[in-house]
Amino acid sequence: MNGMRKAASCLIAVIIAAFAFCAVAGSAEAVAGQVVVDRVVAVVNDEIITMSDVLREMQKRTDITDQRLVLEGMIDRKLQMITAKRNGIDVSERELTEGIADIMKRNNMSAEQFELALAKESLTLEQYRVELREQMTLSRLFNKYVRSGLAVDEAEVRAFYDKNTKQYSLPEEVKVRHLVVTVPEKASPAQVTAAREKAAALMERIRNGEDFVRLIREHSGSPTAKQDGDLGFLQRGHAIPELEEAAKNLKPGEFAGPVRCDDGFHILRVEDIRTPVQPFEKVKEEIMKMLFEQKMENTYRVFLQTLRSESHIENRL
Repeated sequence: MNGMRKAASCLIAVIIAAFAFCAVAGSAEAVAGQVVVDRVVAVVNDEIITMSDVLREMQKRTDITDQRLVLEGMIDRKLQMITAKRNGIDVSERELTEGIADIMKRNNMSAEQFELALAKESLTLEQYRVELREQMTLSRLFNKYVRSGLAVDEAEVRAFYDKNTKQYSLPEEVKVRHLVVTVPEKASPAQVTAAREKAAALMERIRNGEDFVRLIREHSGSPTAKQDGDLGFLQRGHAIPELEEAAKNLKPGEFAGPVRCDDGFHILRVEDIRTPVQPFEKVKEEIMKMLFEQKMENTYRVFLQTLRSESHIENRL
């Protein structure tokens, strides 16, 4: 009996001392005007979130500066952890240890190096274990209630591709055919003048209706003359700058030239203009991944809304 009374007296003394300390500290802090008194900012079922919890979270989440947004995220996480516990989803100490060992192995770190890395982030190993356990638990919950059963079939992918082909368009391409009156590398002014005059005369013959392909075969000094001057489809911005400039406003069937380039004088005709689209097979995996992520996001949103509707939540912030 005396022992119990003694223990009770000690406990009362500790409580009185604690209150006395808070009163003194609170008064000093009030004068200084620098301390924010901790308080409950949210209740999630039977669990609470304090202002200090929010401030700690904000130190980790430097991408979000709005306390209310941070708190909403913490409420969602708290709801998920409650759901995981209720459904027996947990991470054992062994699994946690193996997970940390795997992280160290993938980063080629010793235990000492790992703890030093944590210290740079102001974390102890025990604090990290708590955070990792939560992450692993949430991941398992997500896989079971959100990811599981989701799929995207090829018909969905094809339908999206057909409806959004503009998203998979490549840069515009221009098909060009040209005739080149070549100029020697170290041509004299007279040779340059002669080449210019020849190109101008050929351009005049073209305007008068002579067949461009025949003139290419007979007068072009370019190796492409063997292909009737066909340069194929050229992507905008990838042709010889002088030819690019000359052809930029031409429509199919229209001519430009003579255009002076390093190798001589060019006469060109635009044959076709197209905006190619990436083949379905090339973008199929990309679309499938995107649609799957959309489904997961939508399913996850509904999952969280369901948890909120089934829970008692007080947001006091």
